[in-house]
Amino acid sequence: MKSLGKILTISLVFCSGNAFAIDLGIPIACNYGIDCFIESYFDHIPEEGGYNDHTCGILSSDGHVSTDFKLLNHEQMKDGVNVVASDSGIIKYVRDGMSDISVKLIGEEAVRGRECGNGVVIQHPRGYITQYCHLKQNSIPVKKGDKIEKGQTIGEVGLSGISSFPFLEFTVTVNGKPVDPFTGEDPVTGEVEVACDSLDIYPLWDKQTEKNLGYISTALLSAGFAKRVPHAQGAREGKFGRETIGYDARLLVFWLDIFGIMEGDDLVMKIIDPDGKELSNDTRNFKQNRRHMFQFMGLKPESEHWPLGEYKGQIELLRKEAGYTEKVVEHEVIIDIIDPDAVVENTDDASQSDQ
Repeated sequence: MKSLGKILTISLVFCSGNAFAIDLGIPIACNYGIDCFIESYFDHIPEEGGYNDHTCGILSSDGHVSTDFKLLNHEQMKDGVNVVASDSGIIKYVRDGMSDISVKLIGEEAVRGRECGNGVVIQHPRGYITQYCHLKQNSIPVKKGDKIEKGQTIGEVGLSGISSFPFLEFTVTVNGKPVDPFTGEDPVTGEVEVACDSLDIYPLWDKQTEKNLGYISTALLSAGFAKRVPHAQGAREGKFGRETIGYDARLLVFWLDIFGIMEGDDLVMKIIDPDGKELSNDTRNFKQNRRHMFQFMGLKPESEHWPLGEYKGQIELLRKEAGYTEKVVEHEVIIDIIDPDAVVENTDDASQSDQ
């Protein structure tokens, strides 16, 4: 989303201000770096055709003027993750009632003019406005004109509007101009266009939030095993994360969902059987940056049945930096392949013994 016009048009008389007129807290009630991440930052290349986040990294897109806080999966959204006012102010606009459904399923035309989805806009002193998009349907407890305190709940993270994954799109403007809360505006000139490598910055976050929101370039969102070929949407909805896999499964598939792949990275995925034997080892080298990616590998049993026991899926993401290789992601998933008939028998025995 590139402008506030996608959710509303408001005529305001702005006062001149400075970068210290607002003191932003994190707008989402999550454990940053554990169960939520910033996947996309403000674009610091104003020209079309290129983009950089404020660190000169790849976590942005051309013309992006928001900060996107991404959840790990749809299950979090269903459980409820609060969106909170980043600073005190007055509610200027609310929209609710839009369904939480991926735009990939309904098409962008279905949300044309309502790309923000369910949203809240808050006016703050000296021309600052914050906007919160893609909130969960019927989760917004505030209304236009309400006075809001910093940290007060204004909704929950959802999947409304032009969204294919649960996330909060958080936008800050000052005197009508989008501004990156990680760099702020120049308090003398009011300039908001800041080069990605500039040291002359004035972050809008309060000190604790600025400290907590350390830059995370790459993170594994989720991973698991499945007994059929998975797809990204289903995995993100939790459909492949809790499967019971029997020894008669025709496929064993190991999958992952990750963001922040960089050009030159090597992604290594392995499946290891109960005896410690590598059943599959796949390395993929990336020729270009990938902001968000779903990947899987699978194999069939060598005989009629899989050997019973504990199987491991291992992930390594290797990045070459200044002449050495860094392991930026390392993760292991364990699953038991079982005899389904034995489980049924054991369950029956347990029921009889309880009687």
